[in-house]
Amino acid sequence: MERYRVGRVFLAGDAAHVHSPAGGQGLNTGVQDAYNLGWKLARVLAGAPTALLDTYEQERRPIAESMLGLSTRLHDMASKGGRKAYKRDEETSQLLLGYAGGPLARGDRGGERAPDAPCRAADGSATRLFDVYRGPHPTLLSLDGAPDVGPLDPTVRRYRVGADLVDDAGHIRAAYGTGAHVLVRPDGYIGVVTASENALADYLAEV
Repeated sequence: MERYRVGRVFLAGDAAHVHSPAGGQGLNTGVQDAYNLGWKLARVLAGAPTALLDTYEQERRPIAESMLGLSTRLHDMASKGGRKAYKRDEETSQLLLGYAGGPLARGDRGGERAPDAPCRAADGSATRLFDVYRGPHPTLLSLDGAPDVGPLDPTVRRYRVGADLVDDAGHIRAAYGTGAHVLVRPDGYIGVVTASENALADYLAEV
């Protein structure tokens, strides 16, 4: 499709991109479309700028175009070499997707899929960052040495490494470094990494 949005009408999944089933890319891409659009609709209904909805097509259409190219290559390979031509790797598993350079990506790591890391909660129980990020909310991960910040949007969940999360083995430090705040979008992608309270507030004002 040429457009994913016309006014109040949005297209997602197979309605937006029809392609060969080679590689089994359709379901994953459709779910990703829905989650990307879903959290943005929820944020706009809660008061975020309506321009946030325009980022749905801006982010997801390039992903769909890449996926269409992949499924076409897999189809052509299979037609020549049979089922052995299907190679399951990070690309076909869609683990390399990101939004770097997109409208909601800020800084060097903006748009990356937020890395996971094992750690402990404040009560000593084992947890991991993917569990912390799970849900329809933005998450602010404040790393060791990050400056304090003032009041945040109440929908943002904040976790301070060293207080709310314990990084005994250094896995969070290895994945994210120190001294900054990491704003993770509801879909698990990094929005911005910054030590500036103003930059953080500006980003949250957009989403």
